[in-house]
Amino acid sequence: MQAGVYAGPGRMAVESRPIPRPGAGEVLVRVRACGICGSDLSALHAQPPFLPHGLILGHEASGIVQAVGKDVSGYSGGERVVIEPLLSCGTCSYCASGRDSICRSLEILGVHTDGAFAEYVVAPARRLYRIPDEMDYRLASLTEPAAIAVHGLRVGGFRPGARILVLGAGMIGLATVAAARAWGAGEILLTARYPHQAELGRALGATQVLSEQESTREALDRLGIERPIEMVVETVGGHADTLTLAGAAIAPGGTAAILGLWFEPAPIDALTLIHKEARLQFANCYYTRESGKSDFEEAMRLIAKNPSLWSAMSTHFVPLDQINQGFELASAKKTGAVKVTVMVE
Repeated sequence: MQAGVYAGPGRMAVESRPIPRPGAGEVLVRVRACGICGSDLSALHAQPPFLPHGLILGHEASGIVQAVGKDVSGYSGGERVVIEPLLSCGTCSYCASGRDSICRSLEILGVHTDGAFAEYVVAPARRLYRIPDEMDYRLASLTEPAAIAVHGLRVGGFRPGARILVLGAGMIGLATVAAARAWGAGEILLTARYPHQAELGRALGATQVLSEQESTREALDRLGIERPIEMVVETVGGHADTLTLAGAAIAPGGTAAILGLWFEPAPIDALTLIHKEARLQFANCYYTRESGKSDFEEAMRLIAKNPSLWSAMSTHFVPLDQINQGFELASAKKTGAVKVTVMVE
């Protein structure tokens, strides 16, 4: 098979690899679509590098069950599925309660083991979700980032009618806007750097898009006093000062759900948070099945309910043999890219 592999900082390569074989409890999936995630971009360019050379990246995948391993029930081949890319032990107290994302043995498909920028990928059968007949593979591959948004709203204690602020208008920020609107948010504020992000944010349900000048610490502090913000969802991470911004905006007693990913210590204004008795709720950027509520199932339900809305976020696609161009496109936000998807024929 052909696969997109990590070839060193800033470089992907398409190589020929043996088709993997499913083990006990596993299935072989013929990949049809796999989205390029912001974490893929961060990992690709990380210095010093932390990915093993030759790793197949990709974790936002949809496809067709090709073969099943021993002790697999419910699948025989031909089923259309998306993959929840968590590899947890399944036996610890966290897994038993549905909080697989904080299992101490957790690994991620496409980060710790070979992923889905390939013609085939192996995944645990229990991590598959069937795709509705009317949903295409490209749209189905949005389930993973949509599930992150769902998880962030849930752990942050979202309630219908609330005024929320979403920091960042990348894929996760926009998915959070769409999910919050579907769940009945009273008012949704969004920060956006680029015109295409602002336009799409409004189309998805943001009631106000804040410019960079309206998103400074001082401006958000004033805004939070004038219009109390019960919940902030931070989706930027990296080197941004967004934890400080979240603290400035949030109302006393409010919650900031943190979905951004940091690889180094992040600044925080602890005194402001203390005065407000605010809560920072970090999310492991993944998803759970806690209390019988699967974030993945809810994400797929939201997409199926309004497919045209969600498909607007899938802005570009490339074939597998052009994966480097896909990564370049995903990195260049000024091109209008939101979600770039690698399509595998």
